[in-house]
Amino acid sequence: MSEESKRKAPAFQFYADDFLAGTSDMSAEEVGGYIRLLCHQWTKGGIPNDPDRVARIAGLMGSPCVGYVMAKFRLSDGHTLKNERLEKVREEQNAFKARQSAAGSNGAAKRWNKCPDDGDPNGDPNGVAIATPMATPMAGAWPQHSSPSPSPSPIEDTKKEKALSPELEAFRLRVGAMVRRRPTTQWSTKEIKALKEVFDFNTPEEDLVALEARYQSNDPYLRRELMTLLNNWNGEIDKVRSGLLPGIGESRAGGSLSANLNDYL
Repeated sequence: MSEESKRKAPAFQFYADDFLAGTSDMSAEEVGGYIRLLCHQWTKGGIPNDPDRVARIAGLMGSPCVGYVMAKFRLSDGHTLKNERLEKVREEQNAFKARQSAAGSNGAAKRWNKCPDDGDPNGDPNGVAIATPMATPMAGAWPQHSSPSPSPSPIEDTKKEKALSPELEAFRLRVGAMVRRRPTTQWSTKEIKALKEVFDFNTPEEDLVALEARYQSNDPYLRRELMTLLNNWNGEIDKVRSGLLPGIGESRAGGSLSANLNDYL
């Protein structure tokens, strides 16, 4: 699976009352084919301009209503049909995710001030170093890697310090802010591995925003340890889905950017 496909929004909201009202003049067969085509467009980016293939995708092989359902889609690039409203919702959702990602990174940076770049983060030393450290002759006498506890080689250090992708780095800052971790704090290899596994879950942006709001609240049951949060990520997402905080996940009347199927008709 490519990075682009993993980041693609997996779902759009379904409002039952609006959908029933908007498809009241359609037969059950037409409704079933229509919703299958919308789902195919959301996942694949469009549907083929071929009645036979459309009928197969919609589950309407041999049905005379294929043409009526296809009329809900318009030719966009010479060979692909798309529902224009659904594509507009996709653009709005992508823009919303980009704004929230930037806001999360900026918020984390503002919440935790960077360490002063004065070249002396530890302050004045408490004593004076001895002229010749006692360990130096012994350490120098050992061949490289022959000591029971050799120092990491420059190659090993380079591997550990490999930069994260911009998307993963932004996600790291947002997750770290939830448990009050400073942006400049180094994460262990184990923590980065757990972070990447959670990142691959492709959590919908609206769920991530809701989780951030919960971790800024006074909820006494928040997981304040980073590894505990990462290891129980899906459970935390389930909590915000079952009981969203005020202002998160509102209906379309409340300003949500989520798709409303009645707008596609």
